[in-house]
Parts: sequence; C-alpha cells; structure tokens
Amino acid sequence: MDSFAASTPIIDSHVHFVHPWRMADVLALMDAVSCNRSNLVCLPNPDGTTQNAAALHFKEHYPERVYLSGALAYGPALANVSRGQDVLAAQVRALKAQGFDGLKLIEGKPQVRKLLPYRLDGSLYASMWATLEEEQFPVVFHVADPDEFWDAERCPGWARQFGWDYSDGSYPSKEDLYAEVDHILARHPRLRIIFAHFYFLSRELERAASFLDAHPSVCFDLAPHMDMYEDFSQDPPATRDFFLRYQDRIIYGTDTDTRVIERGPEGVSLMRHIPRLIRAFLEQDGALALPGPTRYRGLGLPGSALENIYRANFERIYFSR
Repeated sequence: MDSFAASTPIIDSHVHFVHPWRMADVLALMDAVSCNRSNLVCLPNPDGTTQNAAALHFKEHYPERVYLSGALAYGPALANVSRGQDVLAAQVRALKAQGFDGLKLIEGKPQVRKLLPYRLDGSLYASMWATLEEEQFPVVFHVADPDEFWDAERCPGWARQFGWDYSDGSYPSKEDLYAEVDHILARHPRLRIIFAHFYFLSRELERAASFLDAHPSVCFDLAPHMDMYEDFSQDPPATRDFFLRYQDRIIYGTDTDTRVIERGPEGVSLMRHIPRLIRAFLEQDGALALPGPTRYRGLGLPGSALENIYRANFERIYFSR
C-alpha cells in the first residue's frame, strides 16, 4: 500500500487536534500511514472557547506538516445577535490574518444546530457566507449525520451516549439541513466547501452526483461515518464509476482525532486502522486484504485519480485563488 504514497504527497484533509501534548503521537501516526501533511480542523468548545490555540501550537512547531482550519467563537456574536453577523464575518477575516488556511464548521450537525438554533441560511450567518465567498476562504463543513440517528430503533447505543439520537422530533431533519445548504449555495455559488463525511450520501450516489453537478465549487471528503465504506462496497462497479467521474471532487480525509488517541492503545489502533482502510479501498481491487471481515470491496483506482483524491483536489480548494 505504501508504494503509491512513496511517489506522491498525501494530505489528510480532516484531522482533529485537541490535545497539544499529543503532537508527537499525531506525527507518528501520520508517518505510520504515509501522510505528508494534515489539515487540523478546529471546533468551538461548549465553554465559548475554541480549539484554535492547539492548532496554532502545532503549526508553530511543525509548519511544514499541517494546514489549519479554524473555528468560530460564538460568545461575542451571541452577546448581541443583531450585530452577530458582522462579528462572525470579522472573525473569518481575523482567522485568515492569523495564518489559518480555512474554516471548519460543525454547525450543520443536528446536535449543534439545535444548540445554536439559527438557520444556516439565516441572518446570523449571512455576512459570514458573503465574506467566505469574497475572500475565497475554504470551509470544511459538517452537515447532517447518518440516517439511523433519526430513528429510535436503529440509532446505535454509542451514538445515544454522545447525544446523537435525534428521534424525538426536536432536531432539524436531514432534509431541512440540506435545504438550508441549497439556499446558501444558490446565493453564493463560488463558495469553496468540502462537505465532510461524503455529505452523508454514501447510500445515494445518484443524489450525490446531482448535487456535485449542481454545485461545481464544492467537494466531498472521505472521512468515514458509521457504515459508509460498507455502503460503497454494495455495488463496486457503480461506486468505481462515480469515483472516476468525480475524481476531481473527492478529497482524502480520515477524521483522525486526539480525543480517540487519548483512550490509549485501543484508540491509537483505531486511528491507524481507518486511514489504512480508506487507502486500501481506493488502491486495491476486490475484497480488501485487511484484518477482520472482508466485507469491504476496493476500487483499484488508477494513479491519476489517486493523486487527485490524495493531494491535488485539496490544494485546489485551499490554495487556488
């Protein structure tokens, strides 16, 4: 698997770095899975702070290994909601001035959308979207979640523990969130957005294709959600055709997270397994040669497509102005 990595740089577009003392662990993990650089995606914290300081700490020590996508701080914006949109727009410009390469938004996750009960296409965010488009400042955007999280019978127990059971009717639906995004993209067609977790459309490739065709400035990342790679493996020829057709719209990402590494050897093992699974899925043909059940089927993509997915698409979104 490492033979391809030896000939082209690999950028992981989706890494959560929360614990500064885990910097060496993240670097070791990157080296173990042949990742040249990572995009550290920051989130707002419940106490009103953000994870931006940890990411800046990493970049200060290893600027050649990371890109940064900062988070918004909502305390100042919500202190006076009537001026909130100007505050968020100013934060975007401030992040760019501080050396961040893009923005990370978790605000489309139903749990967060309920905590911040403001439509994504509403007035609070209006100036932010305009500024992001004007500045061509890219965004990694989490919108929606797996379908099972809205179904009380199918929602996994581990998801409930995280507060991701949306079955009581008090959360926005997946379709509501998608409609808000459609409105945003209609108003701002030049936004550079990487939708995390394949926009939760791994079971709906025709819909995914229609969305990408309608919005030529956006991409999907490959950070896994629940059964995403099982979904891809249901019809390998159709999935391979999709990945070849949209090879310039798909971006490698793993959702590596120091919060998982903090769990100890089991967490480290999981964080090593995920990038190996994704790379095997992209590079190998047929049943994947990985430990455990062989329910995943690889695509065996050509080198030109792999180079786009591993590096070129991210660089185009983040650095072509």
